[in-house]
Order: sequence, then C-alpha cells, then structure tokens
Amino acid sequence: MDSKGGAQVQIRLLAKQQKYAVPNTPIVVPQQLQRYGLSEIVNHLLGNEKPVPFDFLADGQFLRTTIAEHLKENSQSAENILTLEYVESMLPPTEIASYSHDDWISSVAAASTNAFVVGSYDGVVRLWNAQSECVAELQGHDLAVKCVAAVPAQSKSKAEFVSGSQDCTAVAWGTKRGQQRALYAARGHTDSIEAVAINPSSTHFVTASADSTIRFWSLAPPKQSEDEMLDGAVAGPSSKKRKGTNAQIMTKAAVGTLTGHVGAATSVVFNKDQESQVFSGGWDHSVRTWDVAAGVNLSTHLCDKVVLDIDYSSHSRLIATGHADRSVRLWDPRAEDSAVVKLRLTSHRGFVSSVAWAPDSAYMLASASHDGTIKVWDIRSRPPLYTVYPSDAKDKGKKLLALDWHKSLLLAGGESGSLRIHSFNGQEAAE
Repeated sequence: MDSKGGAQVQIRLLAKQQKYAVPNTPIVVPQQLQRYGLSEIVNHLLGNEKPVPFDFLADGQFLRTTIAEHLKENSQSAENILTLEYVESMLPPTEIASYSHDDWISSVAAASTNAFVVGSYDGVVRLWNAQSECVAELQGHDLAVKCVAAVPAQSKSKAEFVSGSQDCTAVAWGTKRGQQRALYAARGHTDSIEAVAINPSSTHFVTASADSTIRFWSLAPPKQSEDEMLDGAVAGPSSKKRKGTNAQIMTKAAVGTLTGHVGAATSVVFNKDQESQVFSGGWDHSVRTWDVAAGVNLSTHLCDKVVLDIDYSSHSRLIATGHADRSVRLWDPRAEDSAVVKLRLTSHRGFVSSVAWAPDSAYMLASASHDGTIKVWDIRSRPPLYTVYPSDAKDKGKKLLALDWHKSLLLAGGESGSLRIHSFNGQEAAE
C-alpha cells in the first residue's frame, strides 16, 4: 500500500472479535483509503500470511466510500481521530439444493436443518428433508395453501406445523401411528388465511386473513370437535353436512378475534420478547401491535403502501416489512410517532413479497421479491450486501413469494415451483 502524498487522517482500529484485535494506538493513513486498503493494514498488523477480508464501520455505518468522502458527507474534521470498527467480511450465500414442485410455492418454513415444510397452490403441504427427499405429501385443504409455520423440532407440542389456506381453514399437523396426519382444522375465518405464526413457547398460534381479522388459537388439539363454539354467523355447515378434503377433521375454535384492519390482513408475527403481543400488516398500509390476550390494538404505524409481509427481530427489536413499492421498511414498535419509518431499503425491482431476519443477528435481514431475487442486507449499510440470483435458468425472472431463514440456511420459493435452499455461513461476521 502506497501511503505517500495526499491528505492524511488518524484512525483507531477496533475489533469485537478478539482473534482479530490489534493495538488501538492511533495510526496515520491516507484519506483516500477505502475498505480494501484498510483491510491490507489490518492483515499486516495481524501478520496474516493469508489475507482475511474485512468490512469497516464508521459511526455505526459500513464504510463504502473513501475516508475523505465519509468525513465530508458527515461534516467531520480530519483533525480528529476517526474510530473504525472492523468485522470479517461475510461470504455470499450459495445455492446448495433445489426441490421441484408442480405448482407455485406460496410458503416455506424450516422446522430444523433437516425438515422443511412447503405450502403450494395445488393445495398440498409437502415435507422435505436435506437429502432432497419428499417424505410426505399432505392433503388437508380444498384450495391453495397460502401459508405454513413450523413448530421448533425440540418442542414437545403434538402439533408439528400449521398450514393456512384459501379455503378459510388452518390445519394443524402431527404424527399419529408413525404417519403425518391432520390433528384438527381451525375454523372461523370467512376468507383466505394469508399468514400464520406460532409463538416461541409453541402453545398458541395466530392467523391473518383476507377477511380483515386476526385470530388467536391454542395449538393443543381439542379433546372433542368445537363446532358448537363457532360464531353462528361464520360457522357454516355442521361437520355432518360439511364437504371437502378436511370436512371430517376435528374442528378447532379460536380463543379470540382481533379486528381493526381495513381490508385484508396479509401478515402476522409474534413479539418474541413478549408473547402476548403480535404485529400485523395489511392492505390498509398499517403495521399494528396487538395484545392478543386482551384483544386490544395497542398501536398503529402507517405508511403509504400495502404491507405484504412482516417479521420481528428480538435482537434489534425492530420490525421489518415488505411492500408493493419494492421497498423494505424497518420500524421501531416502541416509537410513539405512528408515521416514522426508521429505515427504508430500496434495491428490488418488484414487489417485496417476503422478509426474514437472521435468527442470530441484530443487523442481518433477507428479502425475496417478484423480481426473482433474494437480497441480503446489513441494516448498517443502505445498499444490499448481496443479491442472490437463481442458478437454474427456469427460475430466472420468476416471482419469489416465500422466504425463511433458519440457522445458516436461506429457503425461498415461488412461481417456478422450485424450493431453493442456500447455505449462508457469514452472519456471525456481522455481529
């Protein structure tokens, strides 16, 4: 690295990862350095024979320009010492498998690194393992499956996953006599169930529906069918007269119903820090916080576009939402101002249909879009870290509708019918 000539600045280098720590004595470097030149300095100080790529954070944001440009953009003086935190650069996710389906994939959830639940527009729920084997095809719905949620593999719950459908029912599935079977059908919605979420304790789940309501259910199978507990206005025919694939499945009635959305409620997720709360989004451009036990809408945040998906991070305590204007928005549910978006991320060229926080990071986030790509974000940087394109030509340009991030795996699916599984081992570097 040539350090002769040009304006200079003093920097102090800090690393939270002890194995990469260097003396924090200020050093003088050229202001024209970018992260690659800074990475050379760190590797030199560490004495690394094989260089390790690093990213640098200045004032909590990734340095994506020269030091001089950063100082100018932030009105900082070169006379002061600039502190730069550095972390090991993450590797891009790599596609390791692709499982084909005959119809569009609407939803996907990983119960473990060896068990994947997939909902499809053909009305079938499929279970896959990591060996590319479809271990079960479950038929319990009369119309397209729109959403699935998996109970963590270590849970003692009899229900192992839940699927929601355009047929207005949510079916809980479990193992009976060594086979996957429907345990019950949750009835009460009057329109398509668009989203389902299970609480961290695996005791309850919530559903969001095109009928504008959110319903709260116990996950435990009922001891007997609860048809008589349904509201007469929505109960429909009795179990004897009911027709269809899940007509004879035992009925489950909701514990409570949350009303407030105007138009379809498209998405819902539990507050992992406070299980009595859920967050939801809908066609009415709102992100709402609910107390499910009290049945109260605690707060409403507004934007100017339809909310297509929602996820919550217990690490950052932020909500991420995907929108029809091709944006990802971040919200602080604790903020009192109902119209303040903490951050808006733009790079997609189509609707952002699904969002997923990294399970072990306060900063990492992934989004899937109708433009056929997955984008991996670090919220300390406005541009995405990576844009992941499909490896198979038949998947290119096809809408993505579903996304899940489980440990080091990113799962996505959509219009092409391919369940794309990516290995992503870089999130620890971003901590």
